[in-house]
Amino acid sequence: MTERRSLNLKLVMSVFAAFALSLAFTWLLHDRLSEHDAYALIDRTFENVEDEIIDCVNERLVRQCMAVRERLCEGHPDDTASLQELADEMRVTEISVADNTGEIVASSVPDYLARDGKPAFNFVTAGGKAEDMMCLVNGRETEYCQPFRSNTANGAWRKFVGVWLPAGGFVEIGCDGESLRALSRASIVDLFRNWRVGGTGGIVVTTMSGLVISDYEEPNREGSQWTDPDGTFYWKRREIESFPVYVMIPKSSAAVERDVLVGATAALNGASLVFVALLVGFVISSFVRRQMGEQAAKELKTAKDIQLSALPNVFPPFPDETRFDIWASMETAKEVGGDFYDFCFTSADRVLFLVADVSGKGVPAAMFMMRAKTLIKSAAQTGRPLAQVFEEANEALSDGNASNTFVTVWAGELNIRTGLVSYVNAGHNPPVVRLGGKCEYLKTKPSLVLGAMSGIGYRVGEVQLAPGDAIYLYTDGITEQPNASGELYGDARLLETVSACRGRRAELLDAVLADVSRHAAGVEQEDDRTQLVIRYRGEPDSVVREYAPTMDDLAKASADLAVALGSVPEKFRNQLLVAADEIFANIVRYSGATRWSLSVETTRHPDGVRLVFVDDGKPFDPLAHRDPDTTLSAADREIGGLGILIVKKTMSPVTYKRRNGQNILTMGKDYGN
Repeated sequence: MTERRSLNLKLVMSVFAAFALSLAFTWLLHDRLSEHDAYALIDRTFENVEDEIIDCVNERLVRQCMAVRERLCEGHPDDTASLQELADEMRVTEISVADNTGEIVASSVPDYLARDGKPAFNFVTAGGKAEDMMCLVNGRETEYCQPFRSNTANGAWRKFVGVWLPAGGFVEIGCDGESLRALSRASIVDLFRNWRVGGTGGIVVTTMSGLVISDYEEPNREGSQWTDPDGTFYWKRREIESFPVYVMIPKSSAAVERDVLVGATAALNGASLVFVALLVGFVISSFVRRQMGEQAAKELKTAKDIQLSALPNVFPPFPDETRFDIWASMETAKEVGGDFYDFCFTSADRVLFLVADVSGKGVPAAMFMMRAKTLIKSAAQTGRPLAQVFEEANEALSDGNASNTFVTVWAGELNIRTGLVSYVNAGHNPPVVRLGGKCEYLKTKPSLVLGAMSGIGYRVGEVQLAPGDAIYLYTDGITEQPNASGELYGDARLLETVSACRGRRAELLDAVLADVSRHAAGVEQEDDRTQLVIRYRGEPDSVVREYAPTMDDLAKASADLAVALGSVPEKFRNQLLVAADEIFANIVRYSGATRWSLSVETTRHPDGVRLVFVDDGKPFDPLAHRDPDTTLSAADREIGGLGILIVKKTMSPVTYKRRNGQNILTMGKDYGN
């Protein structure tokens, strides 16, 4: 009896020892696996981040190159000195023009031109990647972007972007790191605010000097000084298009995952000791089913993230643009939806905007959506007429369309100089237009949907917008949402909601979604809800006055501004006056300027105001100034910086640039209709 008890005790001790060793080995294994998975996730994230930044930078530089091309086509001198002046004005490092043979015939860089018996730089004979630009001559491409790298001609680091010339040849701009970051900075500010890595990690983009541009944790920390993460993070740093980028995951999240996995393993081991074969099979099968379900959900979420990342999601999308504003939103009925919206500049003064609805749902609809979006945008940015854009997209989507998937699209192209909108309706819901304060549906006979049949022509209509007029686009997930009685939300109620909303454009989208939810009253969302609203604001009226950097002129400027803002609502007028006084004082006391000017810009539809300060003093970017720590007492806090902080907190937008030896600071307020 005693021997049996001893044997049983030894068996129990052996089992517990084996269990303890298994638990320790499992903990160590999962600890290493968690670290490996964290860095693998960081590397995969960098691939997506690099694509996002390159697309963002390329889109901005293509617009800048288009603007240079238009200036040259309008007759801007193309001698070296004039091109360098144009390069300075357009905030690029260099400008070159090549003919059909690839030879540079005009450039802001003298070394590229023929002189002293030396031939001009030729893209065909230069070797390296320079010859890639010839795709703009042979008709394969209308625009081409090279990555940021060493220049073939002189070894300097540049990013080159080219666009074709209607008369033959192409225009090329080159940007060094400083120019590249200055042009692209405003576009990148909000690019990664909604990105999460590993659930609690994220992405931070900084300048080369370490000032934060985009931060996933603190959206208002732009301009503060970045410090590398400490030992509590898994993280890596890479430079993408001259922007330092950090991807990080807290070790605590990996530790939680490790502990959960270890605990689950220990529970399974303990259960196997007690229940042996009966529960082992049940536990394993349940675990596998759960893992498969979680993996499927993860894949759907990844597909949704990819879909949403392909849509513009930073608003306002063009901070320096005052002649129009645009807002959009999308709520998918499933993890992956078939709706989409898009907008982009097709030239320096034309912007394309659209809303579309793909038949079907899920991953197949999302894949068709991505293809349709790419086809329409790519064709439109070549400058082709809108009808031709739709015809080419329809031919491509119809070819080999075995699934019979189709997409309805309403697209408009706004001339931001005149307010004229050319549009095509490919089987989509008619938009609501607000013309002169009155809302109504813009009903015209629609053309056939895209992808259903080849050889279809598309009609182009026009509508003239005055300052303050707007166009609201939507998909049928709005109007066809039923309630518990089966009653649809309907066109009449949508028109009533849009007509009643007199606030900012973003508030209109929220108001419609809220009213649709009230109508549904708990009934499940049946279809994607996508909206876009664009408002034409018109060319701004501007009043410019110059002042001397004296206290007397400071007082005069304050008085002049108070008069100029007489029609602005009192709440916003007071904020503008306080912020402007801070800028006045900085210019007079610290800039060293000899002259400075103030420009007050208002749109012809009075819903906002912009103040533009220009001085010839020493370079100073207030947006890059580190904010003071307001949590400290006045005695412990560093002197200065509070005035700039007030400007950054109360004004929106606020932008800065240095051009032709002058500081140019723009700030303002938008205060609705």
